[in-house]
Amino acid sequence: MSQIKRIPFRGSATLGRGVNTLTGDALGKALTVVKTETATSGQEAKYSVEICETYDALMDSMGLSIEAGGRYGLFSGEGKFAFSESSHFNAHSTFVVASCRVQNAFEMVDEYELRPDAQRLLEDPDRWKTAFGTSFVRGLQTGGEFFIVFQVTSTSQESQRDLSTSFHTSCQGLAVSADFDASYQQAKASTSQRTETSILMYQRAGQDEEVSYVSDPKEIIERLRAFPAIARANPAGYEVEVADYNTLALPDVNDEEVADREASLNDCARLRLKFMTRRNDIEFARDNRTFFADLPDDAELGRTWEQYSRAVSAVQRHAQKIAGRRIPPVIFDPSALEPALELPVVNLARVNFPTDIPVPDLTAMPVEKAKEEIARIGLRHESDYSYVDAQSTAPIGIVTGQYPAAGTMLQPNGLVRIKQNAHAFDWRDLPVTKARMAPGAKRLLAPASYVKAVRLGG
Repeated sequence: MSQIKRIPFRGSATLGRGVNTLTGDALGKALTVVKTETATSGQEAKYSVEICETYDALMDSMGLSIEAGGRYGLFSGEGKFAFSESSHFNAHSTFVVASCRVQNAFEMVDEYELRPDAQRLLEDPDRWKTAFGTSFVRGLQTGGEFFIVFQVTSTSQESQRDLSTSFHTSCQGLAVSADFDASYQQAKASTSQRTETSILMYQRAGQDEEVSYVSDPKEIIERLRAFPAIARANPAGYEVEVADYNTLALPDVNDEEVADREASLNDCARLRLKFMTRRNDIEFARDNRTFFADLPDDAELGRTWEQYSRAVSAVQRHAQKIAGRRIPPVIFDPSALEPALELPVVNLARVNFPTDIPVPDLTAMPVEKAKEEIARIGLRHESDYSYVDAQSTAPIGIVTGQYPAAGTMLQPNGLVRIKQNAHAFDWRDLPVTKARMAPGAKRLLAPASYVKAVRLGG
């Protein structure tokens, strides 16, 4: 087991304070810090804009991986851990995370003195662990974190992919925010699909206007750029470095039992994420049935949601018992609960409606080319004729108008009417087979594509 590790900062984790490595809780202070040392005054900033398709990826993008100590927050629900859960991650949405994490100069314990009350417990490892834990805060990292989480779900998987990619690109500064706005408005205006989006923000460091909400990609980029200065002027706790007491040549109060419990707690954290994601999937499906095909009825979904909610709570209680040494470090088994917990898998089949198609600008385009373009993008066409005399100079074979107008969104296989000019002619010049002139009929002008006789008068 590693003697030194980094864990997320929690409010009372000051230099020299004891830490329970099973829970992440700060305990009593066994050491009085006499002297500290600080690294050079520079900062380290990490920027990223990521598309996340799994809860693990979302947690990693926020620096909350279980291996990095993320299980502490999962079982306490504070700070950015609570924020990650408020996103209600489900496997059917796409998440884009824009982030900046800033670390200021690292401060570390250089010289210390053992406090008298701790000196008396050196010969009693169990009481020492209860009072001061198995590790102490050796270093403190200040700085700050800024996260934007954009969530999008659509009945058109193409629209969902395009919107998340557009937001991702805009937040990288590779496209102007107007491009994302256009994509967003187009998705919202669609008549054949449904699209839901949300933007959540989390920031630690700064004050007043520095922590105001931003959601437009342009504003997000500006906050990302300004954040290192914000984290220097008004920093927050970022991470702490904890070390075993035996790194100070004190008696070893850590042991393999602690390592086994930590491994079991990591397994509990992974199970909790798994159960929570499935619960969120079911909750999302119940609230948004139009995104899914052949869903079970709401009563059945509700019963399954209750089962996974019970599983989330049960695995958390199991972890608390392991951390409190009330049970051995055993794997969580839902079937061993009283009553036994069954966790059925629900088939949540997504619908995928085709994306609406923007009508192109066909005006002044050769008619045949316009017809090819309409067919190419998945629409149908019909022609509307205006008849002109053969001696007219009006253009023939050119699109003179269209309906609907360019830019209108149509469902696939929608109809576009092409307006064009056509020469008038005397239908009596056409060969007659089975039809003959009706009595009283007069001269009729008609397009070459068809002939129609109209009887005038009696």
